[in-house]
Amino acid sequence: MSTDLTAVESLKLAGKSLSERHQLPDLRTLNFSDLTAEIENFLASARLSEKKSAWQNLLNLTLEIKSKSELRQDPTLGEPWHLTSVTVLGYQGATNQVIMKIDPSPGVTIIHGPNGSGKSTIADGIRTALSGSTKWWTSAEHKSSRSKLEPLWEKVHAARDAEKTVAEVTLSRENEKLTLCCLIDGNGEVISHEADWLLPTGESVKIHLEDTTWSHALAGHPPVFAYADIERRVQQSKDLREYIENLLAFGGCFVVLNDRVADLSEKATSAKKLIDDAAKEAKRRIAEVDEINGKLDPSARVKTITWPAWIPDIDAWLEENELSDSGVSLPQVTDRHWETLSAALERTEEAFRKIDSSPDSVKRRLANSLRGFHQHVVDLESPGTECPVCESEQADWPARLQGSIIELADLEPLHLEAESSLGELKRSLETEFRQVVSVLVSAPTPIATSQDLLDRAQYRASELCQVLKRYGCQPTGLAHRSFLELRSILETRDWWRACAEAAGLSAFDKQWRLKRREAIEDFVSTCREHMVIASENQLWKATSSCLKDLASHLRDKRAQDFTTLAGGRVKELLDDAGILLEDVRLTTQRAEVKVQNPAGQPLSLSMLSAGQRNAFLLAPLLATIESGPFGFLVLDDPVHAFDDIRVDRLSAVLAEIAAARRVLVFTHDERLKAHLMARSLNCHSWAISRDLETGVISLESTDELWRMLLDDAEDLRALAPKVSVNGYLTETQIIRGLLRQALDIALHQSIVRNALSGGRDVSDDLALLDSCQSTVARIDKAEEIINVPAGSKHPVREAKLRCGNLLAVWNNAVHGASTTKNDLKSEIGIARKACSDLVGG
Repeated sequence: MSTDLTAVESLKLAGKSLSERHQLPDLRTLNFSDLTAEIENFLASARLSEKKSAWQNLLNLTLEIKSKSELRQDPTLGEPWHLTSVTVLGYQGATNQVIMKIDPSPGVTIIHGPNGSGKSTIADGIRTALSGSTKWWTSAEHKSSRSKLEPLWEKVHAARDAEKTVAEVTLSRENEKLTLCCLIDGNGEVISHEADWLLPTGESVKIHLEDTTWSHALAGHPPVFAYADIERRVQQSKDLREYIENLLAFGGCFVVLNDRVADLSEKATSAKKLIDDAAKEAKRRIAEVDEINGKLDPSARVKTITWPAWIPDIDAWLEENELSDSGVSLPQVTDRHWETLSAALERTEEAFRKIDSSPDSVKRRLANSLRGFHQHVVDLESPGTECPVCESEQADWPARLQGSIIELADLEPLHLEAESSLGELKRSLETEFRQVVSVLVSAPTPIATSQDLLDRAQYRASELCQVLKRYGCQPTGLAHRSFLELRSILETRDWWRACAEAAGLSAFDKQWRLKRREAIEDFVSTCREHMVIASENQLWKATSSCLKDLASHLRDKRAQDFTTLAGGRVKELLDDAGILLEDVRLTTQRAEVKVQNPAGQPLSLSMLSAGQRNAFLLAPLLATIESGPFGFLVLDDPVHAFDDIRVDRLSAVLAEIAAARRVLVFTHDERLKAHLMARSLNCHSWAISRDLETGVISLESTDELWRMLLDDAEDLRALAPKVSVNGYLTETQIIRGLLRQALDIALHQSIVRNALSGGRDVSDDLALLDSCQSTVARIDKAEEIINVPAGSKHPVREAKLRCGNLLAVWNNAVHGASTTKNDLKSEIGIARKACSDLVGG
């Protein structure tokens, strides 16, 4: 006796299973509200002040990110998306453009065909268009071509000689549509991934999916399963850990929070390191300054600098260590500066006095000039006979000039003394005087010395130096006048006070402290720039620790929920083999999966057969798909190495899932096709084929469920020619119930096809249809819903006219109304034609 379930029984079990699953944990993707609630729980239970501060910091950051994220458009929020079409061109084995329209309503779509017919091409095209990548859902990348571990059987995503490679899907929900299109280069790499979102307002916007949680939703709730792909990548415990951890669906919110904490923590750590490195260098430079200045004046004393582990207030620290004053290092002004300059002034004044006290004459006043003139004449080879002064012919004028010089010999010592004094004064002005002025001018704070005094002193000193430079420090009248003007300024009490102030400003200990400050200037500027961030270093370290605690808590909690959900699916698929999932624990490096038999004895994953391993990897995905933002599931070759029992068990699970979402199954296995069609009332079947020469992929609708129901009705009529009186329903009532069911399925398909072609929301049209209960009412409602071009036949109206009063007869038969057998063969024929009218085939 066959153990297969009928469609009605399957729906009853699916309804029961769905009711039970509503009580199971929900592994939906975590959002910021979830994270906030968990963090608040940790904050409430924290005892140590440091922990409280860290949890509060994490909570504040989460709320900040949440408020910003609410301003962004994210397609993962809201109702689930339904798949309505897929298009591939030049992709993998599709040399032609393949467009597949898909009924988005709950049910099963079977695409069956032999190996190489293009099933995986369409399934992979869906995944590539959704993810914008030809890689796997997760971050795991393939080994590079340079690696010896390069996969041998990696797919080539661009068809040979393809001018253009495109993978595109269209998703819909209520009044929204999302079109995702991937353009792929000749190397099989995605070069663009565009997302166009048609909003309920009618506005179409382009969105950048990388700025949303889309990729995390795909990783946590992958809507496409390809056993060959999973099996090839899950080879080690760390691979299984990654596969399971993604299904825990921490989601983009947690990733964003984790990345933000890591970024802020890294910035605080870097800032702290910059300050520590700057402090280390400052200590070294301070030691050098102290060593040099200590040798210059062993008697001088400055305060020892304190270096605490952390300086919370750089200005207070500078004040405490007498380092607040800053500025360039100045020459030290002492009493020597005043004394040296005063002595030079006195000697110069005395030299001029001696010259002035000698007998006066023009010749004496011009003595220096005459000596200079005579020296030039001596240097001439032939001075000539014409006197350059009177222009008369005096052949002996050079001799007369020499005689005059001899007469002035007694003045030469006086002039030499004056020349020496002026030279000494010039040097003193260029050193001592200039240092005094530079100290006063460079003072970091206001000084008592008037600016007018400094300006006048500098002007007169500069004027005298220029005269001395021009005439070689000769005691000329101009030099004498400039000297007297300068002396009138520098021999005043105001200037003495200025020198005393300069000495105070440039005291040795003060200069020592200024040099110290100069040595730590980089440290001070580094502190000012990074102190605020660096001061939070310990806080962010504690916050990172809290986030790890949160991740561990969520991982353990969701791993338990995952174990419950996945364990249920494993039981549904492998219970007959005695394989039970007991526990799942994830460490940082591996996945610890405990599998046991009904006796509680542990089983190693390596002990599973190929089919059992496939079922074991498929179970977690089937367990978590309901929590994601995708209202569809795509399975490529899900029964690899399955035996008949496993095919039947998987079909039961898929029928249950298909009660709430569209399930697309790509398979070459006729067993799976038969089981799914038997278990699912809303089931579409397509045959896929590929021309080996041209590579053209074709899709063709095959026997649909309504045809199978009508065939079952015909078989039942032939096998039960007599009316039975023992059953709850007579054979006639059963046959007419099958006719009514077949017509309703065809009516459902007609509504879906017309909604898709007309650009209407399928779920809205189906909701209108399901608002009517009787067959006649549903036919009338469908006639209102379906739109046809003017002049075309209305499929529902044609079917309605063909069936006439049989619609009521078939409807009443389902509810046990008394009926006569009449010509059931004719009724089956009418129903078959009516269904063909509805679906156009």
